[in-house]
Amino acid sequence: MKSQRLKKFCDRLTSRLNRAPIAGLICAAALLLGVALAWAQTDHQTKITVDTPSLEEPVSTPGRSRDGRLREGTVINDQLGHFRMAGDRVTFFTEDGEGRFVVLENLNLERIARVIADNPDKLQWSVTGMITEYSGANFMLVRRATLKNQTRAEEIIF
Repeated sequence: MKSQRLKKFCDRLTSRLNRAPIAGLICAAALLLGVALAWAQTDHQTKITVDTPSLEEPVSTPGRSRDGRLREGTVINDQLGHFRMAGDRVTFFTEDGEGRFVVLENLNLERIARVIADNPDKLQWSVTGMITEYSGANFMLVRRATLKNQTRAEEIIF
């Protein structure tokens, strides 16, 4: 009788052991599925936060970095200088020779480019704009440009 009981016990144990790897695989699959579903429900997009001054609150003091660039958001007010075409880009040179800024494209620049293309003389302008930085260089977004005509008191304002 003991041998029959032992045989039944061994048969049950063998059948359970044969099913154990399958049960383990099912548990592992359920666990992985749960992790995958939890991961899919969370937001995994990389978020880049850039802290720049807003256009409504411009930086009023022109701070320069160690390499002489102006800080992002610095506002230039009524700066005298002239524009020059260089290929398809326009550059603004300050009257004092301290600043040189590639001008960013906008409607003001389009109007300025028409005037300087029609006139070969070096025209003096009074410019207000905001400085930006990109790849280690300064650029300027022109907000207002006034052509100072030396021969007449008339001014063209953009």
